[in-house]
Amino acid sequence: MLPADSNGLASVSRILPTQGAADPRQQAFQRALAPQLGKALHGEVLAKLSDGSFVVKVANIPARMQLPEGSKVGADVPLTLVSVQPRPTFQVGLGANPVFSEAGPPLPQGADPGKAPLAMREGSAVGRAAALLQATAAGTAAQTLGTEADNTTLSQAGKTIGGVLAAAQNAGAPLTAALGRAPVVAAAGMDASSIAAGLQQAVGKSGLFYESHVAEWAQGARPLAELNAEPQQQLAKEGLRQLPLDPATAQFINLQLATQEQAQLAWQGNLWPGQPMQLEVQRDSREGHDGAGEEETPWHSRLRLRFPELGELDARLTLTGGRLQLQFAAGSESTAALLRRHMGSLAGALDAAGTQLAGFEVRAHPGDD
Repeated sequence: MLPADSNGLASVSRILPTQGAADPRQQAFQRALAPQLGKALHGEVLAKLSDGSFVVKVANIPARMQLPEGSKVGADVPLTLVSVQPRPTFQVGLGANPVFSEAGPPLPQGADPGKAPLAMREGSAVGRAAALLQATAAGTAAQTLGTEADNTTLSQAGKTIGGVLAAAQNAGAPLTAALGRAPVVAAAGMDASSIAAGLQQAVGKSGLFYESHVAEWAQGARPLAELNAEPQQQLAKEGLRQLPLDPATAQFINLQLATQEQAQLAWQGNLWPGQPMQLEVQRDSREGHDGAGEEETPWHSRLRLRFPELGELDARLTLTGGRLQLQFAAGSESTAALLRRHMGSLAGALDAAGTQLAGFEVRAHPGDD
């Protein structure tokens, strides 16, 4: 448990809206590059920044990216744009063992590269692989990888994952959250610790982390009884075989990949019987937080509920090193006023749990932004 901060509510201040993962500069950068998707291009290395990244001009568009060791300013680098989403990704160079590099827009003038590391460094290999596999699964590998595609091969596992991603894309409405099959707690009015334990169980048994749980079981670190509670095991007991290219299975695998790549968890189900709830939790991976200690890394959460008397309630939380910023969007001004009146009780409860309420804001008429 984190120690309580002795400042209490002295530092409570208005919360500024959190910046989305896709900022306007990044979105404009993606739109500018989109027409070059699948094309073999020449990149001119314009500059090397102090953090080791490079500014490269591609189709008259400056881009910031990592290049192989030994790259020089003024050099011409063969590039192929293999993906625009979730981040622009280039194949760098030619040959049988291509290197892939994610790219972002150049830094604003005067910005310190050391304090604004590339977001790609925080992404996992899954993100880079998925971009290539999606193109391959769609039958466009030869075009996407340029004339050297014949020298590039994927393993059978890679081809299977590519097929899964393609099946997920063709399944219609995307699966955006793990679905809870049972209420988090048995009834309304349960204490916070019971709700926290129930939510931990619900997320843990959602199937999102099934493969890692199997690995833990194989090492003797997890009992078989816990695995048996997850959806994959339940289907196996019912004699149903999960086919990777089945749309429902493919969508769930795609959700697992997205969870891993984006460090974001989405879950929806019932908090207690008849009380629906949506929960999102994301580790902050924006530029500027690279190198921060684990305790200082911000975590963003969003909780959405609809109560019979309070109406719609949307809570956004940012937790950084034991300091919590909380922003409520209420369905009515009366509900907003009620929440404001009870801010002191909330601050006291958080302080007793070792967390300081560093920011509190309530507004009426919630939006979906």
